[in-house]
Amino acid sequence: MKNITIDTTITFDNLLNAKNRVTQHIGGTRSGKTYAILQWLIVRALQERLDITVVRRTVPSLKRSVIKDFKDILTNLEIWETERYNISDRIFTFGNGSTLSFINTDDPEKLRGVKSDVLFIDEASEIDEESYFQLSIRCQGSIVLAYNPTISPYHWLREMEECERFVTTYKDNPYLPKEMVKAIEDLEHKNPKYWTIYGKGEFAPNERAIFSFQIVDENPVEELVALGLDFGFSNDPTALCAVHKKGDMLYVRELLYEKGMVTKDIIDKLDELNVGKTEIWADSAEPRLIEEIYRAGFNIKPVKKGPDSIRFGIGVLQNYGICVPRSSQNLINELYSYEWAVDKYGIQLDKPQGGLDHLIDAMRYVAMSRLSIKQQNKGKYTLSFK
Repeated sequence: MKNITIDTTITFDNLLNAKNRVTQHIGGTRSGKTYAILQWLIVRALQERLDITVVRRTVPSLKRSVIKDFKDILTNLEIWETERYNISDRIFTFGNGSTLSFINTDDPEKLRGVKSDVLFIDEASEIDEESYFQLSIRCQGSIVLAYNPTISPYHWLREMEECERFVTTYKDNPYLPKEMVKAIEDLEHKNPKYWTIYGKGEFAPNERAIFSFQIVDENPVEELVALGLDFGFSNDPTALCAVHKKGDMLYVRELLYEKGMVTKDIIDKLDELNVGKTEIWADSAEPRLIEEIYRAGFNIKPVKKGPDSIRFGIGVLQNYGICVPRSSQNLINELYSYEWAVDKYGIQLDKPQGGLDHLIDAMRYVAMSRLSIKQQNKGKYTLSFK
């Protein structure tokens, strides 16, 4: 019999004392919620014979976060054994037969074969409600959902009724260095909205939202205008959306939202989506990427940017109503969060606050290239005479 001591936080205690099957753990930045949840899962796995599933939307995000933290915890507890981890299937088998599997949700068909005794979805705001449903109906026991309070009021997580909600902040993590604590507390004066979200762990209303939009169950099949593509890598995701049009309404679908993608990954995804020769308008700041994708056989073009292209693109989009399917969760979050910037006196400026705008940028590229009056009238000449 081996005894181990674990340094925990309040999230660990919240899980021990939870009364509901489903718990939501809403945390500000550096609250330590994910780490504590993994500790709780490891304790459960050591004490009982369980099959545990840990979920994030993509494989790269799994590797950067929960897999790394899981290995660190077991290493610190001196119970990590490399031979117990199947790296190709991403399954760790404990000495008592318990398993902990790491899976991603970007392939919906995979979810139908996933059965578990305990389910943990990290950054649950990244996945859609259908993926959650498929995972939840195959879980016999506890379901743990963790996310930051950056989501819109329309998100399925905020509409969930049968659950317990726990809010934690950096103050609930006694292991943070003083420098990090100071950086977080400085937000109270530098950026009050970020302080509300990341410092206090609270949802913040958005009175400065640039777009209004409707959420629909599914986009109707309408005229496909084009696809928009915004490139990212380490810090920002590569984002792809499809813009459909009917009269003065735009129906926008999220097709891709993932970090760490290189050119081949993007090409493989476009092949998977079967986009064919559909027009793709992309960020002109990445000419090499555009050329490589073009040589792979796709009809990709760089968007022409002027000195005021962001404001111009916003203006074009504001001429239309915008509908988004409920499954496009990242697009919903961006549209809800996208807001006008303010100066140091709190006066609203005529430019947007940058940040969470990757799919919106992709939308703008389509709007600027295909939906502006100038572009719609291209190739036409009007002659007036007596």
